[in-house]
Amino acid sequence: MAAQRLIALAGLPGSGKSMLAEGLSRALSMPVFSIDPIEAAMWRSGLARDQTGVAAYNVAIALADENLRLGLSVIVDAVNPIEAPRAAWRSLADAYRVDLKIIECVCADETVHRHRIEARIRNIPGMPEINWNDVQRRRVEYEARTDARLTLDTSVGMPETMPAEALNYLR
Repeated sequence: MAAQRLIALAGLPGSGKSMLAEGLSRALSMPVFSIDPIEAAMWRSGLARDQTGVAAYNVAIALADENLRLGLSVIVDAVNPIEAPRAAWRSLADAYRVDLKIIECVCADETVHRHRIEARIRNIPGMPEINWNDVQRRRVEYEARTDARLTLDTSVGMPETMPAEALNYLR
């Protein structure tokens, strides 16, 4: 049996995180806790949009916590733009003495990134698609990472496929 892990995906919207999360979930038989569907469910339940950002992360942390407590490995799909959620994943991994593997997705080719944002349809009920201006705003707010991680440039190759580099990193 493989060692228990917490896999935290990070990166701007449209960088390939969710596709990578889905591929990893299938390849490794692990659940994925994704911030966007959690937040959209909160909105559909009537919570104000300006109240759900941190709350969605807290729900994902609680779900990951429960699964780690049960001895399962988990994947978290979130932008993780600032230190607070990054520290929460480290703390959770430490609490359960599990391997924390961070994969940061970047799309270094701005033309490819913009095309993905403008063309994507995620079909998350209650969540509008993000636009390129939103991504640019988030880019400014995204704090540089200093932690150990694998950085995948998803502009080279297709994010829909399972990058062998990610699987090698997780071994």
